[in-house]
Amino acid sequence: MAQQLAGVEKLPGTYPFTHERSLNGLRLNRFLHRLIEPAWRERFLQSPQSLYAEAGLSEEEQQLLNARDWRGLIQYGASFFLLEKMGAVVGVSNLHIYAAMRGQTLEAFQQTRNQQVTYSVAGKR
Repeated sequence: MAQQLAGVEKLPGTYPFTHERSLNGLRLNRFLHRLIEPAWRERFLQSPQSLYAEAGLSEEEQQLLNARDWRGLIQYGASFFLLEKMGAVVGVSNLHIYAAMRGQTLEAFQQTRNQQVTYSVAGKR
């Protein structure tokens, strides 16, 4: 695996989900995975701080979640697929998340695409 990842850090915007990153994000990913539970989603929307404390999230993890720092969450070790779940819960489209991960607005991001789409599983809030 090391040979396959050699030099990847030189590619801008590339954050491989390595074993180390996976272990770092384990608690956060367990928290995000629970967003599949309706009661957990509701509590997340109503009182995130108490839920963070219950889940034992670190101050850094809480700050990343509160700021909706999508790129920071990926760099920390959050699973991309779980961030899509969170986006759906908070009403942020996948495309907005992708754009934020590139440090762009949605409009600037869409200019890099062949098609101008606005699909999402996120509901309107």
